[in-house]
Amino acid sequence: MNDLKAVLLLVAACTLGGCAAERGTRDTADDEAAIRDLIARTAALNNAADTLGWVALFEDGGVYMGSGIPEVTTRSGLLDVAAAGFGPYAAAVQITPVEIVILGDWAFARSHVTGVVTPRAGGEPIPVDAKQLTLYHRQPDGTWKVARLIVNSNG
Repeated sequence: MNDLKAVLLLVAACTLGGCAAERGTRDTADDEAAIRDLIARTAALNNAADTLGWVALFEDGGVYMGSGIPEVTTRSGLLDVAAAGFGPYAAAVQITPVEIVILGDWAFARSHVTGVVTPRAGGEPIPVDAKQLTLYHRQPDGTWKVARLIVNSNG
């Protein structure tokens, strides 16, 4: 957990003072492309109502902090949250990255989520307009996974 605290402090420092030196020492284009791909997969899995696929995006110990619900800190809790959302609703959402910052084996993306969710039992589509902050962690195999996902509705 100390690594996460250090990353959060680094993120705060970069946000306030910029991290030109850190960003200039390493080519992060491949990492950014991998994060963009992960964001696109997240939207696709949401739209496909793929509970297991969505949960697999999270690393062990990953945390989901959704709007209006308690934080979810377990794999079974992630499964429950995904099933509760994907079961009654069909999603057609887009996740658009606004900012991606790579900090070594950690990264964060600030994104805008738009689209609609439609009740499967019938009813009018519900507009989606949300902001999302995702903290990613590079895994030992070099892939990226979600460490923390924070979503908050704009409406």
